[in-house]
Amino acid sequence: MAHQSRHRRGLLVVLAVFAFVVVSGTMLFSFQWIYKPFPGFFLHENLTVGPYFLPHWNGGAAGLQSLDQIVSVNGAQIGRRAEVYQRAHNAPVGTHFHYQVIRNSKILDLTIPTMAFTLQDWFLSFGVYVLTGLAFFVIGVAPYCFRAASPAALPLSFMVTAVFVWFESTFDFMTDGIVPKEMRIFGMILTPSAGIHLAFLLKSGKPLRRSHPLILVFIYSMAALLGWLNSVTFFGPVDLWIYTFRAAYVFACVGALAFLGILGSALKNNVPELERSRLRVILVGAVLGFLIPTFATVLTSTFQWAIPYNLAMISTVFFPLSVAYALLKYSLFDLGNTLKAGLTRLLLMVFLLALYAGIFFLVGPSVGIYDKDPLTPLFFSVLVVLIFNPVLRGIERVVDRYIYRQEYDPVKVQSEISLFLRSLMTASVLAEGFLKQVALRLGLENAVLIYRSQAAQSDLVAMTRGIELDSTTLIDRARALWSTESIAGYRGVSRGEIVTNPIFERQRQDWLVIFETLRSELLIPIVFEHEVRGLASFSAKRQGNEYRGDDLRLLGTLTDQLALSLENGIRYEQSEKSKDEYRRLYDEAEGAKRRLIEADRIKKDFVANVCHELRTPVSTLIGFGEILLDRDVPGDSREILQRMVNNGQDLSNLMDSLLDFSRIEADAVPNRFEHVNVKEILGGLEIMTQRLIRGRPIEFRVNIESAIETIQSDPRKLQQILVQLLTNALKFTDKGEVEIKIRTFVDETGGFLEIAVADTGIGIDKKDQEVIFEGFRQLDGSSTRHYGGTGVGLGLCKKLAGALGGKITVNSEVGAGSVFSLFLPMTANDQQLEAVH
Repeated sequence: MAHQSRHRRGLLVVLAVFAFVVVSGTMLFSFQWIYKPFPGFFLHENLTVGPYFLPHWNGGAAGLQSLDQIVSVNGAQIGRRAEVYQRAHNAPVGTHFHYQVIRNSKILDLTIPTMAFTLQDWFLSFGVYVLTGLAFFVIGVAPYCFRAASPAALPLSFMVTAVFVWFESTFDFMTDGIVPKEMRIFGMILTPSAGIHLAFLLKSGKPLRRSHPLILVFIYSMAALLGWLNSVTFFGPVDLWIYTFRAAYVFACVGALAFLGILGSALKNNVPELERSRLRVILVGAVLGFLIPTFATVLTSTFQWAIPYNLAMISTVFFPLSVAYALLKYSLFDLGNTLKAGLTRLLLMVFLLALYAGIFFLVGPSVGIYDKDPLTPLFFSVLVVLIFNPVLRGIERVVDRYIYRQEYDPVKVQSEISLFLRSLMTASVLAEGFLKQVALRLGLENAVLIYRSQAAQSDLVAMTRGIELDSTTLIDRARALWSTESIAGYRGVSRGEIVTNPIFERQRQDWLVIFETLRSELLIPIVFEHEVRGLASFSAKRQGNEYRGDDLRLLGTLTDQLALSLENGIRYEQSEKSKDEYRRLYDEAEGAKRRLIEADRIKKDFVANVCHELRTPVSTLIGFGEILLDRDVPGDSREILQRMVNNGQDLSNLMDSLLDFSRIEADAVPNRFEHVNVKEILGGLEIMTQRLIRGRPIEFRVNIESAIETIQSDPRKLQQILVQLLTNALKFTDKGEVEIKIRTFVDETGGFLEIAVADTGIGIDKKDQEVIFEGFRQLDGSSTRHYGGTGVGLGLCKKLAGALGGKITVNSEVGAGSVFSLFLPMTANDQQLEAVH
């Protein structure tokens, strides 16, 4: 291997030095002619006129043709080419010389003035050869330089070297003759033989000396024979040399046709699509850069067609360019796009040329031509602008339909599958639908998709036909391979590219394991947020057709869109699962709520039933106690009876409160609104309060505005609220005062009555002022609490106030007492009155 590398480097150094010497020598000697007089034409050493003319040169304008033989100048016989050039050099520009010329055994007399050979003349005539030859050489040697895997790289280098010598020695061949003429002759003659040799290598992929040694000997023997005849007859009879000269160009044209024929036969064989794409690219390049230039030389040299011989050689650069590109490119996508672009642009050029010719011949006579009127080119330019894009698209459809034999419309397929991928559905449904549609449209035997999302707990695997595979191992290996420097931009790869491309040499077996496991011909990464998340595998086509560049471009575009669709599908699936979980939890919560409501109802029914059951014996105890108190009972016994009656009344009031609380909760206590005399209610409350104080150090006061008389409310509920508030005030006040303040006020909703019960008791902390209004809640819930009660009172007051259309608020500080304010509307609203009736 090291020996081959040294051999390669050595050969490249030799070729580089050789090219530098040849180009430098050509430039050095050719520039000596710049801005000096010359005859207006150029001669071969055998005094025949060369086929290198520019339209403004005097030789062509005077009627001189290629391969005419100069016999004499101004009546003097000429023996050497240098004599003609020397006479022109020594004469002023514009000096007329009389030439005697032999053409087809006829003698002609022509008068041709000398002219200056400018830098533009050199560039348009021989400079084109120099630059084209150099480009031909550099491009053609590139595959060998960059170590193309194909054995055709070295013969291509030999062919371009021959063309390079042919082109670079053209000026010397027509002027000074320093380089032996055989260099150019054999450079030209060996070109078609090397082309045929190259075609066989491209077809078989094997060295010709092993597979077809006789063909190799024959083609190069023909070149050697023609080269020898051309050299031997060069100074012999002119007619014989002209036949040999023309035969050499015909041989070049035959070589081009043979090259195309060999590649055409290769395309008919069953070759991988990657190789087929390469051959097609080379075929197009050979037409442009091999057949057309050689055919032009035949028409010029044999039939004297007025074709710019030197300009026709420019297109030759397409030949090494196409071969080098095909040998160095291993991507089916790149080759397919290049071939399609080349074909469409070539057909577009032909169409535009035909269009211009039609305009020129049909419209030109009436609207003008270039040298008289610009309307024809102007009309053509406007027409091109209008029809360029539609014509190009039409040509592309024709190429797809009749050259590529495409089974589907890529634009339509992409539109339909893209529309499907934009659907809102789960990732598994999207993946399966994508693979089925792609397999159906492209006619695939099988397709597999593996995707790993960070949002999912397991890999997503979908396929059109069952295959046993380990998705975890495959995706890990694929991600590692795509992350190497071998593939830029996470692009898709084909099996043929893996097998032939040298950059995959180290990982080739790892890649092939994936291809074999998935039975795949094409692998495309699924990339999301600049990371390979999965892969899409596509098997061979059912009809045995190979993948093309358009297939890879379509699948690559759809796979890019697939990544986002799968991520959306996974999140959609998760959201649907979350919704189901939410519905389940909601249903459970609703069930628990119904059970709690039912349990609460049962509890309240139980409390109400217990209260009903206890009311009769408690009432009996209170009644008998009060009867006994009316009799003359001794002191201790009387105190015991009094305590029993008081506690019985407390118990009775508690049961009433519990029953009222249960009824209000069940909305079973209707309001009975009527005009209530506030002062009468206060009188009864004052008597009750004074009885409860019983000599305790508590002062009780009532402050009421004189204007207050009546309020529209439920007297029973109002009295129940006030009794509860006063009872609480007295319960939590050991000494000080308890006061009732009554006032009226008006706001935007109407008139209100405020009844405030203020005390100087223990007070309530701010954080507890909301808790006290909850049912069955007390601030001190321990079994050893100082103050009694069940926590029903304030909760019941809040509910009763709400039933009356009012509310209760509290303002209190710990140790400073409390103020409970009851706000009631002065008159009941319509809804409350309707509820009463």
